[in-house]
Amino acid sequence: MVESIIFDLGRVLINWEPKKYMEKVFDVQTTKFLLENVFNTEDWNLMDKGIIDENALWEKKLKMFPKYKNEILHMKNKVFELLTPITENVEILYKLKENYRLYILSNFSQNAFKYIYEKYDFFKLFDGLVISSHVKSIKPEEKIYQILIKTYNLNPSKCLYIDDKLENINTGKRLGFKVIHLKEPKLLKSEIKKYL
Repeated sequence: MVESIIFDLGRVLINWEPKKYMEKVFDVQTTKFLLENVFNTEDWNLMDKGIIDENALWEKKLKMFPKYKNEILHMKNKVFELLTPITENVEILYKLKENYRLYILSNFSQNAFKYIYEKYDFFKLFDGLVISSHVKSIKPEEKIYQILIKTYNLNPSKCLYIDDKLENINTGKRLGFKVIHLKEPKLLKSEIKKYL
Protein backbone atom coordinates (compact mmCIF):
# COMPACT_ATOMS: atom_id res chain seq x y z
CA MET A 1 0.00 0.00 0.00
CA VAL A 2 1.61 3.26 -1.17
CA GLU A 3 0.56 6.47 0.60
CA SER A 4 3.42 8.77 -0.39
CA ILE A 5 5.64 9.17 -3.45
CA ILE A 6 9.11 10.65 -3.09
CA PHE A 7 10.79 12.13 -6.16
CA ASP A 8 14.36 12.96 -6.96
CA LEU A 9 14.57 16.05 -9.20
CA GLY A 10 17.47 15.76 -11.68
CA ARG A 11 16.67 13.42 -14.59
CA VAL A 12 13.35 12.54 -12.95
CA LEU A 13 11.36 15.80 -12.97
CA ILE A 14 14.05 18.29 -14.06
CA ASN A 15 16.33 18.01 -17.09
CA TRP A 16 19.99 17.95 -16.10
CA GLU A 17 22.24 16.96 -18.98
CA PRO A 18 25.36 19.16 -18.92
CA LYS A 19 27.36 16.51 -20.81
CA LYS A 20 24.95 16.52 -23.75
CA TYR A 21 25.02 20.31 -23.87
CA MET A 22 28.82 20.50 -23.69
CA GLU A 23 29.18 17.92 -26.45
CA LYS A 24 27.29 20.31 -28.71
CA VAL A 25 29.37 23.41 -27.94
CA PHE A 26 32.85 22.11 -27.04
CA ASP A 27 35.27 19.57 -28.45
CA VAL A 28 35.62 16.10 -26.89
CA GLN A 29 38.71 17.02 -24.85
CA THR A 30 37.13 20.15 -23.32
CA THR A 31 33.93 18.30 -22.46
CA LYS A 32 35.92 15.54 -20.78
CA PHE A 33 38.00 18.10 -18.88
CA LEU A 34 34.95 19.99 -17.59
CA LEU A 35 33.15 16.82 -16.53
CA GLU A 36 36.17 15.49 -14.65
CA ASN A 37 37.31 18.77 -13.09
CA VAL A 38 34.09 20.74 -12.51
CA PHE A 39 30.91 18.68 -12.59
CA ASN A 40 31.88 15.21 -11.37
CA THR A 41 33.98 16.41 -8.45
CA GLU A 42 34.06 16.47 -4.67
CA ASP A 43 33.71 20.27 -4.88
CA TRP A 44 30.41 19.85 -6.71
CA ASN A 45 29.24 17.49 -3.96
CA LEU A 46 30.28 20.05 -1.34
CA MET A 47 28.20 22.66 -3.18
CA ASP A 48 25.20 20.31 -3.25
CA LYS A 49 25.82 19.67 0.44
CA GLY A 50 25.67 23.40 1.19
CA ILE A 51 29.26 23.51 2.47
CA ILE A 52 30.36 25.92 -0.28
CA ASP A 53 28.15 28.09 -2.48
CA GLU A 54 28.04 28.38 -6.26
CA ASN A 55 30.26 31.45 -6.42
CA ALA A 56 32.95 29.77 -4.33
CA LEU A 57 32.89 26.72 -6.59
CA TRP A 58 33.22 28.66 -9.84
CA GLU A 59 35.87 31.02 -8.42
CA LYS A 60 37.93 28.04 -7.28
CA LYS A 61 37.71 26.38 -10.72
CA LEU A 62 38.64 29.60 -12.52
CA LYS A 63 41.73 29.99 -10.32
CA MET A 64 42.73 26.34 -10.70
CA PHE A 65 42.29 26.17 -14.48
CA PRO A 66 42.98 29.59 -16.07
CA LYS A 67 43.58 27.89 -19.43
CA TYR A 68 39.89 26.96 -19.50
CA LYS A 69 38.61 30.31 -18.21
CA ASN A 70 36.22 30.98 -21.11
CA GLU A 71 34.77 27.48 -21.08
CA ILE A 72 34.29 27.49 -17.30
CA LEU A 73 32.60 30.91 -17.42
CA HIS A 74 30.39 29.71 -20.26
CA MET A 75 29.17 26.79 -18.17
CA LYS A 76 28.79 28.92 -15.06
CA ASN A 77 26.40 31.14 -16.99
CA LYS A 78 24.60 28.21 -18.59
CA VAL A 79 23.91 25.90 -15.65
CA PHE A 80 20.57 27.38 -14.55
CA GLU A 81 19.29 27.44 -18.14
CA LEU A 82 19.87 23.69 -18.39
CA LEU A 83 17.49 23.09 -15.46
CA THR A 84 14.12 22.80 -17.16
CA PRO A 85 11.08 20.65 -16.34
CA ILE A 86 10.68 17.24 -17.97
CA THR A 87 7.19 18.20 -19.12
CA GLU A 88 5.60 14.76 -19.50
CA ASN A 89 6.83 13.72 -16.03
CA VAL A 90 5.69 16.92 -14.33
CA GLU A 91 2.21 16.43 -15.84
CA ILE A 92 1.93 13.06 -14.05
CA LEU A 93 2.20 14.87 -10.69
CA TYR A 94 -1.19 16.54 -11.09
CA LYS A 95 -2.96 13.19 -11.34
CA LEU A 96 -0.90 11.57 -8.56
CA LYS A 97 -1.67 14.48 -6.23
CA GLU A 98 -5.34 13.42 -6.16
CA ASN A 99 -4.51 10.18 -4.29
CA TYR A 100 -1.02 10.46 -2.81
CA ARG A 101 1.17 12.73 -0.75
CA LEU A 102 4.13 13.93 -2.80
CA TYR A 103 7.64 14.73 -1.57
CA ILE A 104 11.01 15.75 -2.98
CA LEU A 105 14.35 14.32 -1.85
CA SER A 106 17.10 15.81 -3.97
CA ASN A 107 20.76 16.79 -4.11
CA PHE A 108 20.73 20.42 -5.19
CA SER A 109 22.80 23.52 -4.53
CA GLN A 110 21.00 26.40 -2.79
CA ASN A 111 20.92 28.97 -5.59
CA ALA A 112 20.04 26.47 -8.31
CA PHE A 113 17.17 25.09 -6.26
CA LYS A 114 15.94 28.60 -5.40
CA TYR A 115 15.98 29.40 -9.12
CA ILE A 116 13.82 26.44 -10.18
CA TYR A 117 11.57 26.62 -7.10
CA GLU A 118 10.66 30.23 -7.86
CA LYS A 119 10.39 29.71 -11.61
CA TYR A 120 8.19 26.59 -11.87
CA ASP A 121 4.81 26.39 -10.20
CA PHE A 122 4.58 22.58 -10.04
CA PHE A 123 6.48 22.74 -6.75
CA LYS A 124 3.26 23.80 -5.03
CA LEU A 125 1.97 20.24 -5.55
CA PHE A 126 4.43 18.84 -3.00
CA ASP A 127 3.60 18.19 0.63
CA GLY A 128 7.22 18.59 1.64
CA LEU A 129 10.80 18.59 0.45
CA VAL A 130 14.30 17.90 1.68
CA ILE A 131 17.09 19.50 -0.36
CA SER A 132 20.70 18.50 0.32
CA SER A 133 22.14 22.03 0.58
CA HIS A 134 19.43 22.99 3.10
CA VAL A 135 20.25 20.11 5.48
CA LYS A 136 24.03 19.69 4.89
CA SER A 137 23.71 16.07 3.83
CA ILE A 138 23.59 14.48 0.38
CA LYS A 139 22.30 11.23 -1.03
CA PRO A 140 23.28 8.42 -0.74
CA GLU A 141 24.07 9.34 2.90
CA GLU A 142 21.48 7.77 5.17
CA LYS A 143 21.15 10.98 7.18
CA ILE A 144 19.23 12.88 4.49
CA TYR A 145 16.67 10.07 4.16
CA GLN A 146 16.21 10.02 7.93
CA ILE A 147 15.61 13.78 7.91
CA LEU A 148 12.82 13.26 5.34
CA ILE A 149 11.29 10.39 7.32
CA LYS A 150 11.34 12.26 10.63
CA THR A 151 10.31 15.68 9.32
CA TYR A 152 7.20 14.37 7.58
CA ASN A 153 6.52 11.36 9.83
CA LEU A 154 6.77 8.90 6.94
CA ASN A 155 6.54 5.12 7.10
CA PRO A 156 9.08 3.94 4.48
CA SER A 157 7.10 0.75 3.76
CA LYS A 158 4.21 2.96 2.56
CA CYS A 159 6.45 5.18 0.41
CA LEU A 160 7.51 4.80 -3.22
CA TYR A 161 10.90 6.45 -3.84
CA ILE A 162 12.06 7.32 -7.39
CA ASP A 163 15.66 8.22 -8.30
CA ASP A 164 17.90 7.93 -11.36
CA LYS A 165 21.01 6.89 -9.40
CA LEU A 166 21.42 3.32 -8.24
CA GLU A 167 23.48 4.22 -5.16
CA ASN A 168 20.65 6.47 -3.95
CA ILE A 169 18.06 3.79 -4.62
CA ASN A 170 20.12 1.26 -2.65
CA THR A 171 20.03 3.46 0.46
CA GLY A 172 16.28 3.92 0.06
CA LYS A 173 15.78 0.18 -0.29
CA ARG A 174 17.90 -0.50 2.79
CA LEU A 175 15.66 1.86 4.78
CA GLY A 176 12.52 0.03 3.68
CA PHE A 177 11.20 2.19 0.83
CA LYS A 178 9.59 0.71 -2.24
CA VAL A 179 11.86 1.94 -5.03
CA ILE A 180 12.04 2.73 -8.73
CA HIS A 181 15.49 3.04 -10.29
CA LEU A 182 14.55 5.35 -13.18
CA LYS A 183 17.11 4.65 -15.89
CA GLU A 184 15.39 6.88 -18.47
CA PRO A 185 13.09 9.85 -17.65
CA LYS A 186 10.58 8.71 -20.30
CA LEU A 187 9.94 5.48 -18.36
CA LEU A 188 8.45 7.24 -15.32
CA LYS A 189 4.79 6.72 -16.20
CA SER A 190 5.12 3.01 -16.98
CA GLU A 191 7.32 2.33 -13.92
CA ILE A 192 4.94 4.08 -11.51
CA LYS A 193 2.00 2.05 -12.88
CA LYS A 194 3.67 -1.14 -11.62
CA TYR A 195 3.23 0.06 -8.03
CA LEU A 196 0.00 2.05 -7.94
